[in-house]
Amino acid sequence: MPEPYPGAAAYPHVFRPLRLGGLTLRNRIFVSAHTTNFAVDFLPTDRHVAYFRERAQGGAGLIIVEPLRVHDTSLGRAGGLSSAPEALPGLTRIVEAVRAAGAAVFVQITHTGRHSENVFRRTASWGPSTVRWHVTGPVPHVMTLADMREVRRAYVDAARLAVKAGFQGLEVHFGHGHLLHQFISPASNTRTDAYGGSEENRLRFPLEVLDDVLEAVGSELLVGVRMSADELLPGGQDLAQGRRIAETLCRTRPIAFLNVSVASYTEPSIGHHVADMSEGRAPYLDKTLAIAEVAGDVPILTACRFAEVADAEKALATGKIALVAMTRAHMADPFLLAKVAEGREEEVRPCVSCNFCIGEIAGHRPITCMMNPRVGREAEWPEPTRDADPPRSVLVVGGGPAGMEAARVAAERGHRVRLWEQAAELGGQIRTGRRGVGRHELDLLRRYEENQLRRLGVEIRTGTPVTAADVLAAGPDAVVIATGSARRRPKAPGWARPLTPEQALDGRSWAGRTLVILDGEGSWTTASVAETAARGGATVHVVTRAGSPLWGVSYYSRMTTVERLRDLGVNLWTGVQATFRGDRAELTSSLVSATQVIEGVTDVVVAEPPDAADRLAAELAGAGLDVHVVGDAVAPRSLLEAMFEGHALGRAL
Repeated sequence: MPEPYPGAAAYPHVFRPLRLGGLTLRNRIFVSAHTTNFAVDFLPTDRHVAYFRERAQGGAGLIIVEPLRVHDTSLGRAGGLSSAPEALPGLTRIVEAVRAAGAAVFVQITHTGRHSENVFRRTASWGPSTVRWHVTGPVPHVMTLADMREVRRAYVDAARLAVKAGFQGLEVHFGHGHLLHQFISPASNTRTDAYGGSEENRLRFPLEVLDDVLEAVGSELLVGVRMSADELLPGGQDLAQGRRIAETLCRTRPIAFLNVSVASYTEPSIGHHVADMSEGRAPYLDKTLAIAEVAGDVPILTACRFAEVADAEKALATGKIALVAMTRAHMADPFLLAKVAEGREEEVRPCVSCNFCIGEIAGHRPITCMMNPRVGREAEWPEPTRDADPPRSVLVVGGGPAGMEAARVAAERGHRVRLWEQAAELGGQIRTGRRGVGRHELDLLRRYEENQLRRLGVEIRTGTPVTAADVLAAGPDAVVIATGSARRRPKAPGWARPLTPEQALDGRSWAGRTLVILDGEGSWTTASVAETAARGGATVHVVTRAGSPLWGVSYYSRMTTVERLRDLGVNLWTGVQATFRGDRAELTSSLVSATQVIEGVTDVVVAEPPDAADRLAAELAGAGLDVHVVGDAVAPRSLLEAMFEGHALGRAL
């Protein structure tokens, strides 16, 4: 990054170096430990090296590499990292890559305990008690004293591996409902021996682990703790206990830092750990500040939805926070700090906290990012992109996410790009999605893409329908059809004029209305309509034939969305079909024989998947042009697929 940093004037706290133990970090932003699922046989890969290297090259002051699972009973993710000795060469390569790029590099060590289902090694989950993390979760094996001694040795072995690999620090995970947190929490620890019951007893095993690690490696690298300030779970570890834990750690152990966030691996608590856009910016900073009050001189790190550098600056300006994690923001744009430092903040690819990233992890798939399809493909898809050879004339028809991304990447490569959109504004379905309560940050995607298109000189035409004759007359070398999808006229048995979701989000008043949503999509669209109407004063019923609600919303966000809808009084009916007689809705279940009746219905919304708007592609099929179809024009799917296909095509043209 240049000296002096132009961005330092706007964000002086962010770009101020920090002395942490014997290390000097170049700024106050770090990337927190997060599973990537890039491992093969639980060992590091080239994808890890490229991924972490790029975020260090982009300017992060500290990278905390994803957790090393300290024991075979903790290998619950298909692509998680083991702390086996065989991991050493790969970990060393990660360390060397990150340090060569100017960032400090730590690692996290953990045992995930009861929520590690271990389907890959066929071992039982281990925990302090038989309490399951979820009603569908496995019953844990109750750890014996011998098991606990074995796990303590495993933590020490993992810490020694970290030293051998060259890590400059490590954090022991006391939070997020992992094993040590399961001992701490009264909601998961029902033991009656010396490791259960009182708060002192419940903290005993975590402190024994920490003491073992400090004794083994504390003189060779910095050792800190990650903790949850508040478990966000009734009957669990609350903020008051979090403060007492922090005070004990900071006053009685020589820890180098305390990394504070929230939640535990229970439902819906863990969804708040990766708060989506609906929760606003830095929603739990107040809890970190409450921990900082009792931490003495121990540096406090914090995380949870610091989406922009300005968010981090506000937290650092309190004087109580040493470092702020911008982890998902670094997925969206690994070069965000370099861009801000160089005065190019308008070029930062924004994180909208859509949670596709963590949703992939929950599905045992490698992490990705809707905003940045390069995540996990850094070596395969380098940035900046390779110049086109030769440059071509490219016409993109359709200005939704897929079309904008295809046009942007093609223009970056040097193609001469035109983008035609029949609506008056670019954005496609984002124009509707942004109108939902709590979903306005979706428009950051449209604004970023449009700004980049104009910066790259893309010729944009809006407000004009496009015909096959128009395309042929334009004479492009390549045509990208990104015309999206279109909804059929909605139908509801017995209801004359049902609304589409787009009509429901047109700003109408919902006060005093009774709305039934017939949901065949299970998507954010349904969730947005339901929440918007409920917050507007309507009584809302979501009716679906599916066995669970909102199945198309990524897992972690689905937890918190269902929680919000429940708190708003929204009724979620699953496994049900609805028919209407006058203002009555009759709900027939596929599971029980009884029929439910909803009286006084005033509005019905039908949310069914739209059809691909592929007419133009069909008309051009025999015209002798180089035609490519992307996004919903292929088949209606999510923003993740639309952005990925647009990006991939932009690179391939």
